[in-house]
Amino acid sequence: MVFRTCYYRKENPTLFFGDKVNAYCVKDFCSAIDKFIEGGQKNLTVDFQNVVKAYPNGMLPVISTLNSLRRDSIRVYIKLPNHDDTRKLFRSVNWAHYLSPDQFEKSESVHDRHLVTRKFETPEQQKNVVNDFMDVVLRSMPIPKDVISGLEWSINEITDNVLNHSESNEGGYIQASTYISTQTIAFAVADSGRGILKSMQEGFPNLRTDLDAIGEAIKAGVTRDPKFGQGNGLAGSLRVSTLTGGSFDITSGSGRLIVTNNESTRKRLYSVYKGTIVCGQIKVDENFSISEALDFDGKVKYIPLNIVDYRYEMDEKDCLLLKMAEETTGFGSRRSGYQIRTKVKNLLNSKFGYPIIIDWSGVPVISSSFADEIIGKLFLEMGAMSFSSLVKNISMEDLVRGLLDKAVAQRLTQAEDEEVNI
Repeated sequence: MVFRTCYYRKENPTLFFGDKVNAYCVKDFCSAIDKFIEGGQKNLTVDFQNVVKAYPNGMLPVISTLNSLRRDSIRVYIKLPNHDDTRKLFRSVNWAHYLSPDQFEKSESVHDRHLVTRKFETPEQQKNVVNDFMDVVLRSMPIPKDVISGLEWSINEITDNVLNHSESNEGGYIQASTYISTQTIAFAVADSGRGILKSMQEGFPNLRTDLDAIGEAIKAGVTRDPKFGQGNGLAGSLRVSTLTGGSFDITSGSGRLIVTNNESTRKRLYSVYKGTIVCGQIKVDENFSISEALDFDGKVKYIPLNIVDYRYEMDEKDCLLLKMAEETTGFGSRRSGYQIRTKVKNLLNSKFGYPIIIDWSGVPVISSSFADEIIGKLFLEMGAMSFSSLVKNISMEDLVRGLLDKAVAQRLTQAEDEEVNI
């Protein structure tokens, strides 16, 4: 008996998932969808009740495919997992909403270390998604400047491919997470467009298989049409992922390619995913070089601008600006203070020698624990001289100023006491 991670029953047309939804489920899911379409039915139930674990690399292609069916006037009904934590996950990261917008409202949850599932259809939406993801990364863990640049470059290129090459009628879906314990950033991007083969055949009409098309797409300088790009997006993204010690995974049509720094695996699937899924894992590697990763011809050392350069660097000064009123973490807990402190340190490390101005305009009150976590501990970590030369707080309400001054004074006293006891 062959085990199926997803299977179809035509009585009361229903797709059933097993206990796990991941990348390996996609082939069975696509096969089940094909059987449903062959039956000519107009109503489909998708049953996740037995699911205990689910991952973006499995859920995003399911979401994208089901929404493609809706455009063809198929009515889709969703049964969420029975497992309490998994059902909550489906709702909080917006899988439930995108699986069936009529059944489930969009969640407004904000996660410290995750970018919940987002849909993008326009360049403006794409830009916002990338910026929000990079903001999550900057406040989650210490991350070297070159990794920041490589990560943002990759996400920009992959999401841009969706808008410029996939011809998807509804754009794409993205989800990303940071894992502090393993120092890893993982992302998944999916669309239900025409796939890499059909796109690449515009410039390479002799291509016949999805695997061959994927193989061409990851070569530097290979593009279906130079008017739409230089053809380095997937090639560079793959190099960024693998040179940090991570991995890169592309599924399109009946082909899947998985690449690490040590090996690559080509798989021909027995079913066809009508679109493209790109998943990556990027490691926080101090030795990673963005110029090496994007050195396609061995001549020009290309170093892309990153979010720190264009969003936080001031136009006319060699200085960084962080507007606290634009931060989404809140100002009432140690956790939110830790996130902002991590972000401030990442900004300072990415532009060595640049001071940072922290603008408190529009922030009427903060908690004592938040003040201590962001400014008190930052003062203690940097030391009095570095802190006073590199960090400047401006436009503070009297209450905020008092709490920040108190946090620094208490940490200074703590440091003096520790010196006395040595």
